[in-house]
Amino acid sequence: MSNFTKTGSGFLTGIQGIQWSVFMLTNIIAVPIVVGAAFHMSPAEISTFMQRMLFVTGAATLVQLFFGHRLQVVEGAAGMWWALFIVLGSMGSEKEHLLQQLEMGLVIAGIILVILGFSPIIEKVTNLFTPIVTGVYLILLVSQMSGSFIKSMLGITETNHLNGKIIGICLIEIVVILFFSLKAKGILRSMGPLIGIVIGWLLFHFLGLIQPGKTYEPAGWFATPKVFTWGEPQFDFGIVLTSVITAIILISNVIASILVVGTAIDKEIKPREYSKGIFGNGVNLFLSGLFSVVGVVPLSISAGFIGTTGIKEKSPIVVGAVLIVISSFFPYIGEFFSHLPMEVAYTSLFILFSQMMGFGIRDLMGQEPSSRNLLVIGLSLMAGIGMMFVPTAAFETIAPWLRNIMANGLLVGLILCLLLEHVVFREKKNPAIYLN
Repeated sequence: MSNFTKTGSGFLTGIQGIQWSVFMLTNIIAVPIVVGAAFHMSPAEISTFMQRMLFVTGAATLVQLFFGHRLQVVEGAAGMWWALFIVLGSMGSEKEHLLQQLEMGLVIAGIILVILGFSPIIEKVTNLFTPIVTGVYLILLVSQMSGSFIKSMLGITETNHLNGKIIGICLIEIVVILFFSLKAKGILRSMGPLIGIVIGWLLFHFLGLIQPGKTYEPAGWFATPKVFTWGEPQFDFGIVLTSVITAIILISNVIASILVVGTAIDKEIKPREYSKGIFGNGVNLFLSGLFSVVGVVPLSISAGFIGTTGIKEKSPIVVGAVLIVISSFFPYIGEFFSHLPMEVAYTSLFILFSQMMGFGIRDLMGQEPSSRNLLVIGLSLMAGIGMMFVPTAAFETIAPWLRNIMANGLLVGLILCLLLEHVVFREKKNPAIYLN
């Protein structure tokens, strides 16, 4: 009887582990497609990118489970990180060097977070990012990449003109994702993006919109993910600065994820667990740079998955993460997902990034509409968005390290906001809040 119980328990853990792995897959497969398109990667490069993304996501989850906060939180590509990749990818022509610079940015940002995780100055650093600063940052980030979303979903990126079939499929996908996210119950609610991707992909196939020439044949059935696939990391002050700022802002995401998952599993969170979570995130950013992928963070949506499925034990998520890691060693899995149409991938993320814009607006709406606050917000957004319309060629005469700062409207607006908030119009007390 005891052996039967153990067998049943092991079978249940396996089934629940598969549920976790499918949930993790939902947050993985669109990233290499969208980022790969921004950097004009070949099908082979996108396929191996997918393979590395699977490996890092699973490995990062295991790092946090055993060495970090030790909670049932899935790691996944941070919206801010891959939005940053897309923004930078749309700026300049030296994209090969840019990817190498982003590798270095992730590695350095990871090292800094590892140090900050157990440093007493962490509170002072996070206090720099007040609701006004985070609100401006999120609005600038989404604004700078909104053009890429809309042009892809209208079919302009692929066909250079409006395409009615693509527009129709993208609208259907949005409706499907919204329906499952808002109306469905149980596990189906968290599976909205995955269901939308499947339906969008099938419609692209049935309407003959998938390009037959975009194929890639892996060299074999088994292959290990490679390090520094984009080349040897290169240092660029502007990219490193942007990466470090992004990592520090996302500390709030780490803390929020730990908090909400702690509530979901009825566990009281101690301050040390936050520090260990930040430490784990630093290690995982280092891994992201090492394996040439987008930076990962703990996903607060894990709490929703726990709430809808009732899976509160730790062993199933360990099984799910291990399955994702194992899948990364089989190139044909990455090759299969690399065929996902770019338009479908963009559409699956459209609602997510719309929510990011909403979070930014919410942060700003929570502030007193004083002349001082309105001036800080207005000047920062005006300068940042304005710089987005300046041609990249206009900065060719200045030093490369300064060029990557000046040509980046996101960074210009953020730096100006920090200066206005904490230097020019400094208030006596400006407590920071955390993003949800």
